[in-house]
Amino acid sequence: MFTLTKVLGALLMPLSLVLMAGLMGTALLFTRRARLGRGAVLGALLALYLLGLEATAGLLLAPLERQYPALLEPRAQVAAPVSHIVVLGEGHRLDPRLPVTAQLNTSATARLLEGVRLRRAFPEATLVLGGGAVFGETPNSAVMHRLLRAVGLDPGAVVRLETPRNTVEEARAVAERVGGAGSERVVLVTEASHMPRAVALFRGQGLDPIPAPTHHRVREREAGAGPRFRDFLPSAEGLRMSERACHEYLGLAWAWLRGWTG
Repeated sequence: MFTLTKVLGALLMPLSLVLMAGLMGTALLFTRRARLGRGAVLGALLALYLLGLEATAGLLLAPLERQYPALLEPRAQVAAPVSHIVVLGEGHRLDPRLPVTAQLNTSATARLLEGVRLRRAFPEATLVLGGGAVFGETPNSAVMHRLLRAVGLDPGAVVRLETPRNTVEEARAVAERVGGAGSERVVLVTEASHMPRAVALFRGQGLDPIPAPTHHRVREREAGAGPRFRDFLPSAEGLRMSERACHEYLGLAWAWLRGWTG
């Protein structure tokens, strides 16, 4: 089931759907349904253009990222004692020719730094690093811990969850550690767009986490910054943002269908 969800998720991403529509339309150009083929090709190109615009991607991502505010002043925003700060795993790619700072994914690094920042605000809390081994033998939590040690940010009280492969498994592992009764306050750190699904999955395990979103992709412009010509041009970043939004909406739907949310 885990492998099936990964494959289906990849096939249902916007770029995959657009490419399949374009290929089918191109094939139809050489049949009696050439008119339908032209429509499919033009539709695929239009969809690719719109999904590649950061404005379109922002409209898709904003409802996810703005659901929970960031913890800008942790001590002021969180009154209750915090027992655990949970940093969800994201991904890495090991390459012995590169430093450890280049092996974690960008989102994983942002999550980890936010976890360290919050750990300094709540020194009594235990830092929990999530993320097991998904596409290799090394758990993501081990790589995150390795980075902490390499740059001198290891807080000492660190717990690594090395078996969970996805968010629902991380939620179960954290619930087992803290008792699952919600008696201990858990701060949850993950990407802003991923936070709604992560909170729902943790609540499904009987926890009531304090959201601490990071790595926001939709950000306000600086004062005085007007429209730019490139705002009307599609980009790889815009497409990545659109795919990220679709990934999370699909993940929320799948979690609801499986009855994992609370």
